[in-house]
Amino acid sequence: MGGTGSGNYGGRPTVEAALKLDLYHLIRSGSFRPGATVTGSLAWTNTDTGEQRASIGYKAHMGDECGWVRLTYATTNNWTGQTTQHDHTVELASTSQTFGGRRWWWVCPRRGDLVAKLYMPAGGGIFASRKAHRLACRSQRQSPYDRAISQAFKRRHRLGADGGLGDPIDKPKGMRWRTFDRVIEQIEAAEAVCNNHLIRFIQQFG
Repeated sequence: MGGTGSGNYGGRPTVEAALKLDLYHLIRSGSFRPGATVTGSLAWTNTDTGEQRASIGYKAHMGDECGWVRLTYATTNNWTGQTTQHDHTVELASTSQTFGGRRWWWVCPRRGDLVAKLYMPAGGGIFASRKAHRLACRSQRQSPYDRAISQAFKRRHRLGADGGLGDPIDKPKGMRWRTFDRVIEQIEAAEAVCNNHLIRFIQQFG
């Protein structure tokens, strides 16, 4: 798994860089099954390169109202190269829902909170809640210019455009014009923020 000293943003670990265990997704995908005990493995990949970032083994038991998940994995310290084996068990709890059925939660091993997602940032050692690891959201720490440029490129990528800011964009085959026009408006709004920032920057030295 990722080592100590990586994945920080502005000196503080972020949600985006941490490994995530989304309980609802794990149940929907069949990795965890209420009323059963299952074993398996999970892997995370780098969305940019497609390479595997990390993997863990698990054994999950979900009873009528509570359960547990045993997680086994190894972490490596980037500074010393030392590998540590981990074997942690995280409790599961459930609450009744208004229209029947039960909603499942992780019990954070550090705070005891009921949460839908657990995270492990680089150097974190264990999976725990966002509050337990004091994780920040990258978008919260970005300047308006940084957010705008990120949004512009994200929406350009959605339309299959690999060019720079301001470059023309063709409508993807099969996309409705209404959808295309809406995304273009979002791109133009984001790029306008970028352009205004550049103008102010140039004026400072003009």
